[in-house]
Amino acid sequence: KSKRGRYIVTCGNDGDVRIWESLDDDDPKFITVGEKAYSLALKKGKLVTASSSNTVQIHTFPDGDPDGILTRFTTNATHVTFNRSGTRVAAGSSDFMVKVVEVSDSSQQKTLRGHEAPVLIVHPICSVFILLFLKSYFPFSSQTRVTSWPLLQKTNDVSNAASLCRLAFQPAAGKLLAVPVETRVHLYERGSWDQVGSLSDELLTQPVNVVAWSPCGRFLAAGAVGGLLTIWDVKCVSCRQKHEKGFTVCSLAWHPSGSQIAYTDTEGCLVKLISHQAPIINEKKKQNNLQ
Repeated sequence: KSKRGRYIVTCGNDGDVRIWESLDDDDPKFITVGEKAYSLALKKGKLVTASSSNTVQIHTFPDGDPDGILTRFTTNATHVTFNRSGTRVAAGSSDFMVKVVEVSDSSQQKTLRGHEAPVLIVHPICSVFILLFLKSYFPFSSQTRVTSWPLLQKTNDVSNAASLCRLAFQPAAGKLLAVPVETRVHLYERGSWDQVGSLSDELLTQPVNVVAWSPCGRFLAAGAVGGLLTIWDVKCVSCRQKHEKGFTVCSLAWHPSGSQIAYTDTEGCLVKLISHQAPIINEKKKQNNLQ
C-alpha cells in the first residue's frame, strides 16, 4: 500500500503494475514493465520495479509516467527496495549480483559481488542491506559481510525457492527482524543479530512466504504457502487471528491505520482483511499471479 493508504499497488506474472484506488476500482491504472514483474517499491512519489526485462525501471507515482531505467542486469531482476530516506534503490538479480543506485543520478551506483546464488530479497536497515539467498548482511559503506545464517534450502533459481522469504524489520527503531524459516518465523535482534524468539502455530504446516509488521510494531502478520494467514501479538507471543483461504499468499501490507491488511495470492486475488476482529473478507479477482 502507499504511505497514506490511499492506493494499493500490485504487480505480477502478466508484466503489469496496477494502481488501485480501492478494491472497488474496476478500472485501475496499469503500467507494463516486462513479460513478468517480480517486485516493486514506492517512496516519495517514485515507483521502481524489477522485471524479466533484466531492468530496474522508475516511474512517477501515482501518475505512472516513465522516468527512465535505473540499472540493468544480465538476467531477471528479482527484487527491489528503497533505503529509508528514498535516496537509493537496491536491486538483486538471478545473476547473483546486487546493485545500489542513487535515485537522483543513476550513474552513481555500486555493485555488491560474491553472492553464491540468485538473490531472493534485498532489504534495507540504515546503512545495512540484507541479501538472500546469500543470507548475509552487508554494510553499504564497506560492502563486507557482517553475519550469515544458513536458514534456507539452496536452489539454483528464484522460481524454485520453497518460500519467497519476504522478511521485515519492526517499524520505527527496527529492533527486531522477522524472517520466515520453513513453517516458523524467527525473530532476530538488530545489532547482535542473535535469535531472540520464534513464532509458530499448529495450523502452520507449509512454509511461511511473507511477513509484515503492523504500523505500531506490536503485531506481525504472516502469509503461508497453502493460504493460511496468521497474526501474532509479539508482545505476549500469542496468536490473535487466523484466516485460511486455500491459495498461497504472496504479498501483504497493513493499512497505515493498522485496522486492515491487504494481501494477494497466486490465484490472482486481492483481498482485504479486517484485523483484530472476526475476519471480514472483501475479495475480488484482480490479476493473475499477483506479487
